[in-house]
Amino acid sequence: MQTFNNKVILSVISCFLAVVNLYPQGARKNFLSHGPSVSSFAQGETVLNNNDDPAIIFYNSSLLSFFNYNSVSLGRYNLFDGTSYNSVSVSLNLTDNFNLGLSVINLSSGDVEIRQDPFDVPRNIQTNQWAYILASSYLINPINTALGVNLKYIIMDLYEKKDAGSAFDVSLSKFINNIDMFSTQTTIGFGLSAQNIVGTGVKLDTYREDFQKIFVLSSMIKIPVKFRLESKDTVALSLDARNEDSNTELFTGLEYCISDKYALRVGYYCEHITAGFGVDIANLVVNYSADFNEIDLINRFSLSYKWMQRKIYKVNDGLDIEAKNVIEEDKISRIEAEKMFAKAKKFYSNGQYLYATENLQKLIVKYPNHESSMFFYQKIKKKMKEDSVSMLVSDFSSYTYASGYVNYYEGDYYQCAKEWMKYLQFDKENKEISERLKQVNNILANELLKQQKIAFEKQANEFLQTGIDKFNKKQWIACIKQMEKLQTFVQSSKFTTSFNFYEIAKDYIDKSVAELMATVQKIKCETSGQESVQTQSAEIQEIDEKTADVKYREGLSLYANGKHVEAERMWELTLRLNPNHTRAINALNRLRNQSKL
Repeated sequence: MQTFNNKVILSVISCFLAVVNLYPQGARKNFLSHGPSVSSFAQGETVLNNNDDPAIIFYNSSLLSFFNYNSVSLGRYNLFDGTSYNSVSVSLNLTDNFNLGLSVINLSSGDVEIRQDPFDVPRNIQTNQWAYILASSYLINPINTALGVNLKYIIMDLYEKKDAGSAFDVSLSKFINNIDMFSTQTTIGFGLSAQNIVGTGVKLDTYREDFQKIFVLSSMIKIPVKFRLESKDTVALSLDARNEDSNTELFTGLEYCISDKYALRVGYYCEHITAGFGVDIANLVVNYSADFNEIDLINRFSLSYKWMQRKIYKVNDGLDIEAKNVIEEDKISRIEAEKMFAKAKKFYSNGQYLYATENLQKLIVKYPNHESSMFFYQKIKKKMKEDSVSMLVSDFSSYTYASGYVNYYEGDYYQCAKEWMKYLQFDKENKEISERLKQVNNILANELLKQQKIAFEKQANEFLQTGIDKFNKKQWIACIKQMEKLQTFVQSSKFTTSFNFYEIAKDYIDKSVAELMATVQKIKCETSGQESVQTQSAEIQEIDEKTADVKYREGLSLYANGKHVEAERMWELTLRLNPNHTRAINALNRLRNQSKL
């Protein structure tokens, strides 16, 4: 799949270079040079990070395929001396793969007084330019790539001269999700649009003039920020290259999104600095952007309303009820998890890394899908490891604290006690170290505990090695089951080395699940012509009911949030883990039947 992704990216770049060279000469710029998306404009008029704004139809209609909601947006730009730029845009999810959009854009001069001479009675006139855009987008699921086309009807009414013409756009976009970068799951996107590549043009003077051809190559990277339990804060960087009138210019943008609801944006293009914000409240989205140009400050506003796909409510059966119950249960458990996470972060901020580590370990065991807990846990481990071996540590107390920490979690209690006794010479009142040192001394003084530790680590290593062997033999389900046994075994241990085994087991479980998901995608491509749910029981040597139930529940959560494609993949994975999972079979059949309605 990665090789295929690379080919797609290279093809996009090649197409962009080709179309740029096909049309080296441009035409006179007009209101088609800048689009109506306020959120896009605040980011320097970059495109790919705005796939929830229907005004994006103007730039790249293929992005409609990645909208989770039907939506309508009203936008207004206050320009100079009464001039305004107004738009209304609508996007509709007709099926899981096909989206339709409509956009109407108007540039109005406002009332302008004209006179034949200084003593003439003035006449009020107004010029208007209109663009009516009918857009459609189709998503190719196996490669997560969307294709879009636009049909435009453009009216140029300059009061004394008026004409209309049509034009045609094509576009594509692709997102690659869950890439391991920056210690998190990063998303990268690529897009290409070719605007006005075919059209009739308009005749406002002696000669007919074509609409200017615009080619845009877009890219973006979105990185989750691990300050919240569910990592809903993100930083997105966008870069677009635009060729218009034989000139190629760069457009850049940056967005920081808080809790997936509040966004701060800044951008730059062609000697223009832009900035703005967005607020997502229930089904309403408010966006503002400002253009700090050399003439005046331009303010831009938009208001969007979004609603769920109607097909979700067409079948009010047990699946919908079950999905809603999962959401409610998750809300209750999330409150407790957020409190634990906030407590761990407070310890982390205060430099109490032992307390922070213990809280994070409990969180990871109880809520394994929340990446932020593991991120902070690994960050602490890395810092302690570096401080324990580096000669650049600012003070001796930091060195002995870190050295004791590392030995504590590696199970070398004798060396740990030595380091922490040194530390207490500098900070005798440190409650954190005093409590842990007391535990260490109790273990060192108890011969029985020493023997128990040796026996525990020996058995845990046997569990681990068996699981690794199954992974190396590509027995993914068997590996998952073995690593789950290891996790259950170490959770009852009182030794500090137990979580090391738990962490390694979790890593192998995640890798095995990823391999299974890749297998599911391969099977789906090979059996894409089948309409009903088919299980490949002959290919499955192992059944893991526990993990299958977990993945089924994750699918319910995705379904309740309107993410039908992701829910379908999760339930397919459920059946790969347990082909006899009746609820997953029923859920898939219901989901696929709903998509036909």
